[in-house]
Amino acid sequence: MARFVIDTGEVDMSKEDVMSLQVELQQVTLSHVAKLGIDKPWVTKFPREWLGIVLRGGLDEVFGIEQEIGKQLAGFGR
Repeated sequence: MARFVIDTGEVDMSKEDVMSLQVELQQVTLSHVAKLGIDKPWVTKFPREWLGIVLRGGLDEVFGIEQEIGKQLAGFGR
């Protein structure tokens, strides 16, 4: 399983630029997953707490991984 985190750090961006970047990254990810031709359904969630996307086979998996990633991201701020 691939997991990517993109941290733009101290790059100064307007709110509009941040939203544009988020949309473009999500589009690239969804487009690539679609090209894989996976024949089972996927749950897609765009978490509000952090910019990103979570793709998993079931809703219960999404909530669990979202919590796990959130904990890991919180650890980076220490």
